[in-house]
Amino acid sequence: MEDDHITSHFTRRDLSLLAQSSPKSALRVITLIDYDCFYAQCESVRLGISSDVPLGVQQWEAIIALNYPARANGLARGISVEEARVKCPNLILQHVPTWREGCASWAYRPVSTIMPGTDKAALGPYRLESRKGLELIKSTLPHSPPQKIEKASVDEMYLDLSAQVHSILLQRYPALLDVESSSKDEMLPLPRTSVLNWHADAVFGADAEDDHFDWDDIALNIGSEIVDNIRREIFKHMRYTCSAGIARNKMLAKLASGYNKPNHQTVILRRGTREFLSTHKFTKIRGLGGLLGTQISEKFNTKMVSELLAIPLSQMKEEMGLEVGAWVFNVIRGEEQSEVNPRMHVQSMLSAKTFVPKIVSIDQAAKWLRIFVADLLGRLDELGSENHRISPTIITLNHHIEGRFGPTRSKQTSVPSSTLITEKMLFNLALGLLTQIVAEEKSWPCRSISLRIAGFQSAPKSNTLISSYFMTNDQFTSLGLSKTSKEDSRKQQTVESLPRVYEGDQISSGESESLFEAESSSSSLMDSESHSPHGSELALYSCPHCNSSIPAAEVLEHLDWHVALELSNVDESRG
Repeated sequence: MEDDHITSHFTRRDLSLLAQSSPKSALRVITLIDYDCFYAQCESVRLGISSDVPLGVQQWEAIIALNYPARANGLARGISVEEARVKCPNLILQHVPTWREGCASWAYRPVSTIMPGTDKAALGPYRLESRKGLELIKSTLPHSPPQKIEKASVDEMYLDLSAQVHSILLQRYPALLDVESSSKDEMLPLPRTSVLNWHADAVFGADAEDDHFDWDDIALNIGSEIVDNIRREIFKHMRYTCSAGIARNKMLAKLASGYNKPNHQTVILRRGTREFLSTHKFTKIRGLGGLLGTQISEKFNTKMVSELLAIPLSQMKEEMGLEVGAWVFNVIRGEEQSEVNPRMHVQSMLSAKTFVPKIVSIDQAAKWLRIFVADLLGRLDELGSENHRISPTIITLNHHIEGRFGPTRSKQTSVPSSTLITEKMLFNLALGLLTQIVAEEKSWPCRSISLRIAGFQSAPKSNTLISSYFMTNDQFTSLGLSKTSKEDSRKQQTVESLPRVYEGDQISSGESESLFEAESSSSSLMDSESHSPHGSELALYSCPHCNSSIPAAEVLEHLDWHVALELSNVDESRG
């Protein structure tokens, strides 16, 4: 490549910020790695089934996850098992594992023995595989510089590769160390590179008419190489394929990861950002779904980024408010600086069950409380293994005589901060709350009970979670693990309803809660490739029974409810 320019567009300050993994670095490298059809892949690998064989995961009589061969046969999540078998006779179906009344741990069971009245869907094996993958990624990356990994969901994770890329840059381009200047604002020399192997299936901006590669291109190229190696290691050791996006921020990396599924990775160069975003609806962008996305669409009569780009900043601020308008204007141009945050803020965890038939005594309820506690402690232990050891300060029990659509009675109490968090302690607290509810008024028969823990704080080292008790050593071993005006008021409401990602570097409360709610008994196993990372923007599931649009985190409970209604109607007709 001929040197038509003497210097880069980037400064020594940009290079220094890259070493610090600063979101303000113009050379930043972020990736989102996303397992393809994670739940279906987990089952294919566990069962030793070829990846080209159609496979679906079922819960009761509904399909909740499918691999790509099954989708190629015209199947879609949400259809009934019966319809799926008609459309694809060679479809292999695996029921999700379940907790069972009176059993200490979840298990895979013959589908003929699984009943809504005695079983509760369990996500344990998928969370364990997710943890296993996270540990593999950590072992693949160097320990220095410090790793920055954010688990976005059970099947997605963000990595900030900036510091590692900086180290590799200095190794491969030692001339960067020879810049003789004390000024952080001095421009770097241009890289002397004419050909780059992108290790990617799609690179936006690589074909642009540009006279030189610059350091942002080199940085993303190194990032693409790192991610390609991670994906190969995951497939080598776990037999799972992943898709990935590599870009200069989380928003672009998230969109890029879903661009060319399955088993591909996509790189978004700075000069290719507009081309890439112009093909998308702006509601696909982190933070632009939900209420804000609806308001923008109504204001400007479009859902496409390409058309929204024509709106000047002054008009955007006038219509959406100064703060929100400026943020929207920037984010649709690919400008976003939220941090990859290894420590997620968890607001609450929930475990719930709809009973078919209704339970009629506190003794029956107590058996399920033990299961709820085991489920919740398992998830707390999972966080502890990822260096997020937290301890709840509040436990709440909800009692529903008529299920999720009926009146609810709730009781809550504090969790002693100085006490060891054990199954016995949490169970006794939960049982005490239920006893209070039962003593106050008629409580039986009961359609549904849920147990929630919240008010999390960092747990002291001595406050160990006793949760491995709830899983046998064989189960761990099999997974390869060891234990003012109206208008101004409306705009202010818009600001308050925004996910905190628009402020810069925080995970929204909606996102953090939905992440863990989505792993509860009332959650969806739907692959996260189809939905946004924000709780308020989760893809809506179209219920095949009532055509309602159900948030992903409520799908399993919603399906349970339909089963309960159907069986109740049968019982009533017989009576």
